[in-house]
Amino acid sequence: MATFAKTEPPLYLHVFDPPFENYFYADDSVSCQAVLASPLPRTDHESPALHRLLFAWPAGNSGAAVFFKPVETEDSDLGIELKTGPHGRTLDAIKYESDYASRSGCPSVGVSGLVEFSNTAILSLAILGSVRSIRDYTEGNGILNPKVQAGVRIREIDGTKRGIRISRVWFDGKTTTQLTFAPIDGATKDTGAIDIINGDYETTARFAPGLYFFEAHMDFPQIPYMHPTQLLKPSFHHLISLQPDPVQSLSFLCTSKKILAGAWRFLTYFGRDSMITFLLLNSILSEGEHGAIETVLSAVLERVSCIDGSVCHEENIGDYLAAQAALYGEVDSEPQYDYKMVALAFAHSLSQRIDPSQVDTDFFLPIAMKQYLVDTSVGRERLVPFLRTRAALIPSNEGKTYGQLLKCTCEKILSLSELFSEPGGQTTYKNLVALKDGQPVGQWRDSNDGLGGGRYPYDVNTALMPAALRAIAGLARAGAFQEEDGWDSLANRRASVWETSSLNFFTVKIPRIEAQQRLERYKSSGAFLGPSRTDQIDEDLCLQAVALRDDGSPIEIMHTDAFHSSDSVCVYQHLLALDILTSSILRTFPAGLYTSVGVLIANPAYSFDPSHARMFTTGAYHGTVVWAWNSLAMLAKGLEVQLCAMNAAEKTGIDPVTTKSTDPDFYNNVRAKMKHAYKKLWDVIEVNARHLSEEVWSWRWDENARWNRENDKGEFVFAPLSHLPTPDGAGQTESNARQLWSLAFLALERWRELEV
Repeated sequence: MATFAKTEPPLYLHVFDPPFENYFYADDSVSCQAVLASPLPRTDHESPALHRLLFAWPAGNSGAAVFFKPVETEDSDLGIELKTGPHGRTLDAIKYESDYASRSGCPSVGVSGLVEFSNTAILSLAILGSVRSIRDYTEGNGILNPKVQAGVRIREIDGTKRGIRISRVWFDGKTTTQLTFAPIDGATKDTGAIDIINGDYETTARFAPGLYFFEAHMDFPQIPYMHPTQLLKPSFHHLISLQPDPVQSLSFLCTSKKILAGAWRFLTYFGRDSMITFLLLNSILSEGEHGAIETVLSAVLERVSCIDGSVCHEENIGDYLAAQAALYGEVDSEPQYDYKMVALAFAHSLSQRIDPSQVDTDFFLPIAMKQYLVDTSVGRERLVPFLRTRAALIPSNEGKTYGQLLKCTCEKILSLSELFSEPGGQTTYKNLVALKDGQPVGQWRDSNDGLGGGRYPYDVNTALMPAALRAIAGLARAGAFQEEDGWDSLANRRASVWETSSLNFFTVKIPRIEAQQRLERYKSSGAFLGPSRTDQIDEDLCLQAVALRDDGSPIEIMHTDAFHSSDSVCVYQHLLALDILTSSILRTFPAGLYTSVGVLIANPAYSFDPSHARMFTTGAYHGTVVWAWNSLAMLAKGLEVQLCAMNAAEKTGIDPVTTKSTDPDFYNNVRAKMKHAYKKLWDVIEVNARHLSEEVWSWRWDENARWNRENDKGEFVFAPLSHLPTPDGAGQTESNARQLWSLAFLALERWRELEV
């Protein structure tokens, strides 16, 4: 017998992100998201439209998805809709106690609701177990693990034809995921019926039109979510009623043990995402023991490798972990931790003790730790007890203190910084931080073409490395490394070298005429249907390359990564970089990065390599698209910090940018441009407010619209990324309806005094 959880009130949220209907439910027993797509977006309109009903649990990064298609002989379209239940919600909690057919010994918990089929529907596929297995199918051109699918069972409920149970036992041999569908008893007009179809190779089912009661549940240990009153500082509890959607979204993604990167595709720990979110939201998150901030930092420290200080990028848990082990005939239910976002310069001191890999996650740790333990009053009081906390998650870390694990990471960063910081070390790009040999990814642009074939990322070398060194110095001054007396001066000295010398390798200057020609070539290639906007290039163009190639040559992709010193916690020291960034915001694509749907994260129009125009498209995950956290929130906060520092300098006489004293006219010109860029950025943020909590979105060019009330025709029109074809024709990436770091706007506001 099922029981229903009765937390008062439960967290419930409905988000419509066309064509996806997202429903979030959480209480003391379960957290679950349901996503209905009816139909799924597609580019191949010759095949039947598929409809999908998906359930995702943060516990174990678990999921279940069923796909439906219409009967081929029927002329009418199939429609599927989730209906409002008796409690005024689409979802309610369901709980079966542990003695109910449970092998795991845990209660089987999930959600229930009503679903209606407008016409006959064929159940064409069911994937049960892990969110990662569902993603392999949806994003990998239909990849299915045959061992996962072999375990799916479709049976009648109680031997009748009026209901079916779809189930699968995980590879751990004890956890079971179950979906049930049954026609509503007593109904006449709306009552349907289900017939199981036993084929030679698979079992499916036919659903007659009508209304059905469904349950989705699994018997795996749940993770309590963090209630909004626990999540936020008391002084920000007013946001609970003022901005209920983003607050509830953040609450759903924050648990008592870790925070989750996004719903539904990333319902697990990601180190980079966790720390960037903290850096953008720390002003409103609860502090102290058991607070949200220490939950974030503890989760990161628990997963640090005590061998070399590498910070975990992502964890592999639940059924997907066991499925990967089963491919090799092994049984493994202990979590695995992915350290591929690990940095490596060609430092001899590290070459023998770590596997050279990717680049950025390590650097965020000292920056985040300093932000809390040094820069806040509560953090300063908590520094000693927090760093004395002993790790307990990973067996190899047991007994180690958080302070020891933090020190491991800082030692690694100091080693990475060594060669470039030495006298003469700034003469070669080879002393910069690079990706692992053979790996195309390494920082946040972690799709295969995200860096355009680059090996030395811009943000890691020009922003993250110096910011991490400054943070290490600050932590050392505060007593975090009492046995390392010289770290303060050493880290500061090296930070100065990286700040003043690393940018030179990435700066590209293109003569005005050539820049205009490249824009025309980009338009003529068919990459963009609107105007080339060559009139906006009235001087030689400077840009910062998104990365360097193996030979040190720049990848001439305009980008938005200038403020990746994590929320711009320290004043940027390069006026030229600020000038380049603000110019790119003020110019309209393809001359710059600005569009009416947001600032784009990349622009390949100036690259001499024609393949970049084919890589960086409106359908590419890291192409000419908008990411709320990077190209909106991070830019807004970064410009705010810089402008505030400049305003303060007028009162204190302290020069915030080193070049002011040598060229005051240039300084004043850049400052004026920054004010204009800040205003323009916030204008477009406000216009696109309804999308700000989403992960990523794209656009189409509409020739029949008018641009910004000007005379030239055409306009950028919002388009979900899932609606646009990928550059290589592979499975399209479905944007998360709610992304952790995109919720940063809870802590951001527009300061109009910075615009004048």
